[in-house]
Amino acid sequence: MAPKSDRLAADLFAKTTAKLVLATTIAAFWLTVVPITGAVANEPISAARTAAIHKCNLLAARYPIHEWGNTQIHLYRTCMARHGQQE
Repeated sequence: MAPKSDRLAADLFAKTTAKLVLATTIAAFWLTVVPITGAVANEPISAARTAAIHKCNLLAARYPIHEWGNTQIHLYRTCMARHGQQE
């Protein structure tokens, strides 16, 4: 008969492996069944939105995150709102 510590380690390994397999199975199921909204658009982007994205990206690019912190994202969001677009 194996020592008690070996059985405990084997039981712990079996339980951990079972949990990992279950979590992986659930994740794979959700990734195949649940549609990812926004990742694949069936509608073309309007010309106004394209222009707004371009202008706002140019504005925000002047303020790199490593130098200006959150300024870049705030400018982009504000610019998109001014153009009446979602970020």
